[in-house]
Amino acid sequence: MMKDAKSLLSSQAKALTPPSLREITLRVEAVSGINLGQGVCQLPTPPFVCEAAKQAVAEGINRYTNPRGLPSLRYALAEKLKHYNSIDADPETQILVSSGTTGAFEAVCAMLLDPGDEVVNFSPYYPYHQNALRRYGADVKLVHLSGPDYLIDPEALNNACSERTKFILINTPANPTGKVFSKEELELIAQTAERCNALIVTDEIYEYMVFGGRKHISPASLPQLADRTITIGGYSKTFAITGWRIGYLVLPPELATKAASLLDSIYVCAPAPLQEAVARGVVEFDDGFYEELCAEYRHKRDLFCEGLVSVGLKPLIPQGSYYVVADFADKFRQYDSKSFVDMMIERARVGAVPSTDFVENSRQEQWVRFCVSVADSILEQAVENLQALSA
Repeated sequence: MMKDAKSLLSSQAKALTPPSLREITLRVEAVSGINLGQGVCQLPTPPFVCEAAKQAVAEGINRYTNPRGLPSLRYALAEKLKHYNSIDADPETQILVSSGTTGAFEAVCAMLLDPGDEVVNFSPYYPYHQNALRRYGADVKLVHLSGPDYLIDPEALNNACSERTKFILINTPANPTGKVFSKEELELIAQTAERCNALIVTDEIYEYMVFGGRKHISPASLPQLADRTITIGGYSKTFAITGWRIGYLVLPPELATKAASLLDSIYVCAPAPLQEAVARGVVEFDDGFYEELCAEYRHKRDLFCEGLVSVGLKPLIPQGSYYVVADFADKFRQYDSKSFVDMMIERARVGAVPSTDFVENSRQEQWVRFCVSVADSILEQAVENLQALSA
């Protein structure tokens, strides 16, 4: 007779804690509610990109690609990186296509981390980053940033880094807070990384969603970080293709060769016709497309934040991304973040993600994260539903 299935699990699998947003999604669906928890972009995919995917399939671009990715996409990314990010990257030796940014980060962790290596991460953090670091046995040193501005405390950053630090992880604009790291902050991080001889790993998936006159700055565009940075990006959010899983890595040539081997060993390649479709989209769309995208998300942010205020919640106005963090302590102090989400689902049929998914267990912070990447009418209905919290 086979052993109990749970007894067969590895220690890594046993330690894995899935983010609560999966459970929240099921609970919201069960009450036919509005799910503003999961960060799935529900806006339409640009028709050009959809048509490009059909054309790529019809043209026979359906086989394995080079583990580095299709040349058409790597060369399109090289032009985009130079134009938008001020990063000069050789498409033959420095750019790799990955299965989403999650696949890219998985390869980075596999390439760089041994158990016990230290990684500096900023909190609130993206839980998928944190889970991957734990799976690889990293000793994560958290630097907590407090709202509404989420500014870095130089002393805390300095204390978190040591000669054992492999890399400092940056997510800009950040999930969940929408924080956009300034040039001054990136220069501070650069000084710290140089002192500790650490790399920088940066996830820039929300790079085109930056508000209030701010500018997205890629760490690798700073001269002192150009050779020290691994840049992760993708088009899941920009083109509303979260199910396609197309991301990329930009890294020094000596690391790119090993990373390509890891990508190959994990999943061989990202879907070939979808790589080609993204390549054609990158070439097709000019700055106006991205400016309109940013303006649309700024509008959604403002619309929803105004609605939150009307129901007694305090939005911490995000500088970027398509998330809104809302503090509920003033009006609903009796709840912790998990019980507040439970109450929202039960009374208002609206789902959000509790702060406990984004901060260490010892912190009890009274806020939740909403995703505003839905139609305006859905945001308006969510606000109307939330009126029930005050009934």
